[in-house]
Amino acid sequence: MIEVSGLSKNYGDLAALSNVSFTVEKGQIVGFLGANGAGKSTTMDILCGCIGADSGAAKVAGYDITEHPLEAKKRLGYLPDVAPLHLDMIVDEYVTYAAEIRKIDRSSIKSRVDSTIDKLALGDVRKRLIGNLSKGYRQRVGLAQAMVHDPEVLVLDEPTEGLDPTQIAEIRKLVRSLAGQHTILLSSHILSEVQNTCDKIIIINRGKIVTQGTYEQLAASMESGHIYKLKVARNGANAMTTLGRLGLQNLKAGANPEDIEFAVAASSGDQILDDVAKAVVDGGFGIRGLSLKTKSLEDVFLQLTK
Repeated sequence: MIEVSGLSKNYGDLAALSNVSFTVEKGQIVGFLGANGAGKSTTMDILCGCIGADSGAAKVAGYDITEHPLEAKKRLGYLPDVAPLHLDMIVDEYVTYAAEIRKIDRSSIKSRVDSTIDKLALGDVRKRLIGNLSKGYRQRVGLAQAMVHDPEVLVLDEPTEGLDPTQIAEIRKLVRSLAGQHTILLSSHILSEVQNTCDKIIIINRGKIVTQGTYEQLAASMESGHIYKLKVARNGANAMTTLGRLGLQNLKAGANPEDIEFAVAASSGDQILDDVAKAVVDGGFGIRGLSLKTKSLEDVFLQLTK
């Protein structure tokens, strides 16, 4: 549904994008993850036809955005990082205006506007000035203009930027509810947002794609292997010293002195766990638990972009 192939873009001597390629399948929500300045917005602006690439191609629903821009944009809804709102218009008026720009048949405009406002829970504010709305409601209105023509593809650039935790949760739930109905590419630098919302993750760093896949695939591919949590009964500091002699990776104390974390390389096998257990028992520290800790997206992101 979205095909990006070999995109490159330079601003003078700065290489904003270097041979960026990825695909988003129909009905997926894909997170486009990267630090500020990594190239997320540049990629999205090219994909949506706002700027041109120096080389490469981008397709939406099979239509090249450069060769067939009108056909591609008919099937595309875009919410940029700064929503294109008219603050002196009321919500109902603005969404109707967006529908007219999209050349929706006049006989269908009211039903499309009503449906979009209902889907985005904007009914209580539809007669209010956009300029008087909270940031969260403004983001919903921005999403309404992107969705009013019922596009196959939605491109959302930092949709929760600047929102408070409650508003972030509401927008995240809203985006998740659209899964299957629309194909969604969602950019963010908020790790938890991508991990909790998206089916697949693409990580970009300094204008290059460094990896892509499901969260589970990315975590499993990291060279540090698995992260384990160990709980001892006593003398956590001494246990740390003893375990340090085993050459464990990323050995560190947890929230409590008796909580210890360490990483095991994928190539090490289970023998290292037997060695850990033996060292703890022989040292008289007492084992109270040894379990696999799910690696967080933050762990994956930092390892790939450091």
